[in-house]
Amino acid sequence: MFCLFIAQADFAQDCETRAANKPSESVRFPDSFSNTGSGQKPATWNITKMKPYQAIAESWIKNILTGFTGAKLAYSNEYSLDPLDFRNLPEDALSGSYATQFYLATGIKGYYGCKMRFYAYYCNDNSDNVITEDESGSFVYVNFNNVFASDLCRDVGVFTINGKPAFKIFEKDHSEGRIDFYQQRAVINGDETYASRQDYIFIRNSDKPLFIPISRKDYLEQMLKDLETYRTKRKAEISEIYSMQLKGFEDEVKIKKQYDKNYTSEKEALERKRFAEDHDSEKRDKDIQKIDSNTNGAKEVIIQYQGKPQEWLNQSFNTFYPFDNYSASGLTQYLDKLDVGTGSSEDESKTEIVKLNPDYFNNKLSVDVPQLISVRLANGDYPHMLKVAKLIKQPGALAPLEAILNQ
Repeated sequence: MFCLFIAQADFAQDCETRAANKPSESVRFPDSFSNTGSGQKPATWNITKMKPYQAIAESWIKNILTGFTGAKLAYSNEYSLDPLDFRNLPEDALSGSYATQFYLATGIKGYYGCKMRFYAYYCNDNSDNVITEDESGSFVYVNFNNVFASDLCRDVGVFTINGKPAFKIFEKDHSEGRIDFYQQRAVINGDETYASRQDYIFIRNSDKPLFIPISRKDYLEQMLKDLETYRTKRKAEISEIYSMQLKGFEDEVKIKKQYDKNYTSEKEALERKRFAEDHDSEKRDKDIQKIDSNTNGAKEVIIQYQGKPQEWLNQSFNTFYPFDNYSASGLTQYLDKLDVGTGSSEDESKTEIVKLNPDYFNNKLSVDVPQLISVRLANGDYPHMLKVAKLIKQPGALAPLEAILNQ
């Protein structure tokens, strides 16, 4: 009787157990080529020299996953050799693909990589059948050269400091030689099981750091420039809005005079009076004066903080100014919080504002030459990704990828 009871209890968990232990089926997806609607490789793209490195990455991840269970595996190569005419790309173009952003930051034209997707095996409620996930929310992405495509870098293409792209990253967790480990960590309701939402691993080809933190001193100097840009832009926008409203009113009056026989001079005079009351030049001037008042107040706050001790000015910071306008109160609120943590390092990953090390990448090398390899693990709350992360982060597991950069 006791043995039968044990067997019955085991059978109740049979579907979930079978899903977790089901051997992985491996399939090959078509290669992906960015900026091509047909999904076909453009005739001008030469990927021959990239394939050997992708083959090493493919062999590496498949060996790591030997005997893996709990998810279907789907592998493919990816190429983003942007067909933009980089020679004619304006230096201040701050939007576009990762390839565009990386070119603006480094002068390197394009990148490539590969991805292993995981389609989890699972059981529906009240069902004893093992089902395969329809969409892949988890994957391992290996990228050659482009740090932005790794997704560690946030606010890419939005800010510049001293003429160089600046962006936000998660603070580095630790390094092992030339391998840097980052993670997006978030503990939910005290549960540590899936705290690591994503892992980011960067394998460098030298001892040079990949990122350089930006100091508060440099950002304050940039904010003074941004403030004047904002002032000029907002004043021009207010004047433009007033001009457009006036033009719209005159066009409307012209149409009424032409087509409305009941539109008398008295009606026109009354409408002009009402328009002037709502859109007079005095109101426009007051709006412009308010912009000057706010930006002058913000400027005073910045200058005040530039007088802080050098130790404070040399520190890094963790987020950009968050408001879309400048004022003394807004700047004070932001700057006062620079020394206040945005969360516990145990519960949530801290961030910092950085730029790329200008001495790291050599843009004289062709795009196929690996200068940096990044590995991104999209973990989410997938049980199978706990196993994947453990396998990839064990000592020596990244050696085949390291060997590529050591050639």
